[in-house]
Amino acid sequence: MAMFSQMRLRFWFAGILVIAAFAMLMIWRPWESGEPAITAQDAEQTVLDQYPGKIEQSVSEDGQYKLRLRSESGLYQVDVDADSGKVISITQVENKGDTEPKSLLSREQVKAGLQSSTKGGEIVKLELIDQAGKQVYHAVVRQQNDGPLEMTLDPYTAEILSSRIVSSSQQGKGPQDKLLTESEASKLALAEIPGEVDDVELRGVDSGTPYYLVEIDLVDGREATVEINAISGVIRTVTWDEDEPDKD
Repeated sequence: MAMFSQMRLRFWFAGILVIAAFAMLMIWRPWESGEPAITAQDAEQTVLDQYPGKIEQSVSEDGQYKLRLRSESGLYQVDVDADSGKVISITQVENKGDTEPKSLLSREQVKAGLQSSTKGGEIVKLELIDQAGKQVYHAVVRQQNDGPLEMTLDPYTAEILSSRIVSSSQQGKGPQDKLLTESEASKLALAEIPGEVDDVELRGVDSGTPYYLVEIDLVDGREATVEINAISGVIRTVTWDEDEPDKD
C-alpha cells in the first residue's frame, strides 16, 4: 500500500514538472526570434524597385520600416511592413523646390504697391487668376496720359512680371472702356448700405458681364456685400455676412 502511494506521488510530481516545462516553453518560445522577417536593406530595395529615388532615412518602429524617400517630385515617407515587405503607405511630406512656406499677398497689399508705383493711375481691375498653371495677379490701371496699363504680378512678392499699354485699337468698343472705377462703385454701394468700405473687387470682365463686389462693414458689426453692374452701376444683389453673392 505504501509502495502504491509512493508511485502515485511520483506520477503527481512528474505531471507538475511536465506542465511547468510546457508553460516555460510557451513563454520563452525559442522558435520566435523577435526579429523582423526582412532587413532594413531589403525594405529599402523593395521601395527603390517601385519608386526610383534615394533613401535618406530608415527607422524600424512598431513592426514597420519608416523610410524617407527623395525623388524628383519631392520627399516622401514610405511605411513598409517588416514581416511581409509590402508597402503599407506612401505620403508626400515636401514638394520639389520647397524651401519655406509662402503666403499669397492680399488684394489690399498688392493694391497698395500698385498705387505707389503707378502714381496718378486708377486701378480698374485687380484679380488673382491662373496663368499657365500658376497663380498671378492680373491688373489694369487707367492712366491719365496713356492708354490703360495691363500688368501681371507675382502673388507672393507683388513683383511686376509683365506689363503693356493697351492701345485704343486693342481696347475696341467693348464694355472695358465704360467700366466704373472702384471709387464710383464704392459710392454707389454706400448709398445703398451706409457703412465703411472694406474691399472692392472687380469680377467677370473676361465673361463680358463685369461686376463689382463691394464689402461694407456696418457699425453694428455685420458685413454686407453689394454686387454692382460695373457698366450700368445697377445694384444687383446685397448679401450679409457669410452669404455668398451670385457669380456670373
